[in-house]
Amino acid sequence: MASPADSTVTGDDVEPQRPIPRFLTEFTPTRWRRRLSPFSRVPKHSKMGETWHVAAKTAPDELVIVDRPPDIDPDGAEARTYTQWAELVDRAAAWLHKAGVRPWDRVAILKQNHLDIVILGCAIARIGAIPCMFSGSYGPEAMIPMLERLERPFLLTDQKHLDKCGITPEVVAELTVRTISVDAVADRADVLHLEDFKDAPPVQPNMREFKEPVVITHTSGTTGVPKLVMHSAESIYAMAIVETERWPRFGLRRSDTVAFCDPYTHERLTTMQLAMAAVGPRVLFLSDPLSPRIRELLAEHKPTLVEALPNIYLAWEPLARDPAGLFSNVREYVNSFDAIHTRTIRTFMAATKRRFPIWVQSWSQSENGALCIRPFFRFVVRRKAHRPPPTQLIGWPIPFHAKMRAVDPETGKEVPRGQVGLIEIDQPGRCLAYVGEQDRHDLKCNGRWWNTGDLAIINKWGAVRIVDREIDRIPGGSAIEFEDLILDRIDYTTEVVILPVAGDLPVPVVSTADDVPLDKADWERAVADLSPMAPPIQIKWDEFPRTGTWKIRRAVLREKLLSDAQAIGTGRWT
Repeated sequence: MASPADSTVTGDDVEPQRPIPRFLTEFTPTRWRRRLSPFSRVPKHSKMGETWHVAAKTAPDELVIVDRPPDIDPDGAEARTYTQWAELVDRAAAWLHKAGVRPWDRVAILKQNHLDIVILGCAIARIGAIPCMFSGSYGPEAMIPMLERLERPFLLTDQKHLDKCGITPEVVAELTVRTISVDAVADRADVLHLEDFKDAPPVQPNMREFKEPVVITHTSGTTGVPKLVMHSAESIYAMAIVETERWPRFGLRRSDTVAFCDPYTHERLTTMQLAMAAVGPRVLFLSDPLSPRIRELLAEHKPTLVEALPNIYLAWEPLARDPAGLFSNVREYVNSFDAIHTRTIRTFMAATKRRFPIWVQSWSQSENGALCIRPFFRFVVRRKAHRPPPTQLIGWPIPFHAKMRAVDPETGKEVPRGQVGLIEIDQPGRCLAYVGEQDRHDLKCNGRWWNTGDLAIINKWGAVRIVDREIDRIPGGSAIEFEDLILDRIDYTTEVVILPVAGDLPVPVVSTADDVPLDKADWERAVADLSPMAPPIQIKWDEFPRTGTWKIRRAVLREKLLSDAQAIGTGRWT
């Protein structure tokens, strides 16, 4: 296995020496568990570079289907077996090796959302380099600082993101070793074309060790430039044992047809892949949530398990009402990252013909994976506009895996059950570092405890009721609660965001179906029992600035609509 000392590259086609950044060689390994119980099902592997090859052994002939051909293989099929996807990983590894990528190099991926981001990431990891997955939803103000933190990576991109993210010839020269586009780029001699390396011979795997860095992803960036989160095979494995467990009723099954629609740059894919490889279900990997192809594939394959982001589910509510019964065979829905809206769960539970469907809400962070899990059944969300919304109760720490406590934001001392505090968690699988911002990482550490940056209440039964992000808190209430209630009480709203404003009333921002005007009487009825707010501002749904995970970039929205208004929270832990 290569070490930092012997991983420099020589040859005519690459730089003679590329120093290994300190952030890749100086880090604290994470604690990890082998299994939750002696009877647990566990991942079959831990290293990202072997995921598709393990899956090919588990279910060699099962199909994995995408909604359009891969950008790195545009003439290839949309439906391929696990074995065929593993072959594409091997081919991509050969292309990148010929392009000069070597062990310990950083390779940033910045392209249109598609499963081939994951394929590229696995190919990069397979030759011992470190994939860095970037969402294309940010402009130069975020992308350039993130590239700088990687200390001259390779960059895999496309024409669209060269333009959108400010990847100018100066940026290519100063911040990257090489920049390679997966599609043809006109009038850019500084950008190579991936097609030029596709005659490469096979390359032998040379993957990183268990405790070494293996992948870098980033946080959502709702409050500014996203943090770069570095994980090892060890930390990914520790998170993935939760995914592969044989949970009663809602564990992943070999017989499942999974419809999956998350951004492929997110940490979520690292653990999902390990579960996929261990079980081998059929999977529909969907890349554009608003594409007409989504309806076609759902109608054709009738999934049994669906996973998507909370705001993607919200945008899919019309699909759930489609007469074709696109979700009629779903036994389980999963949403990760954040709390889901009660109206959304109710809508999708009504869309399935299964007698006892289940909804699994996972409160997750890039740094730790799943923090809490809670199942929902139809009867839990039957009551409309109930206070507090049932979805605010986001669940319990994972049994035999995690501990959780609430602390005072000022003193750091644990608060009694039933009081609002900053949530800290102690569980295996924590990330190794924030690349280029280790001080921010260390600020969130309190020995074995990790500060999530979320305000919540832990009740007497140990369940967590989320209140708000610390930076997004509002006086006299919970923005998360108010947003859920308003969506439930005004059924033609498509998005509701409550912006806190220091020294003034919080400001609601609303969008509606087909941009119909918000009725003043409907609004007044909906907020009559809530604490005072300013009059609502109505904008179009697509005018909400979003992260790669479809979260609302509240700081950007506040700046756009309210100019000099400031948040109430400090943002110290975000």
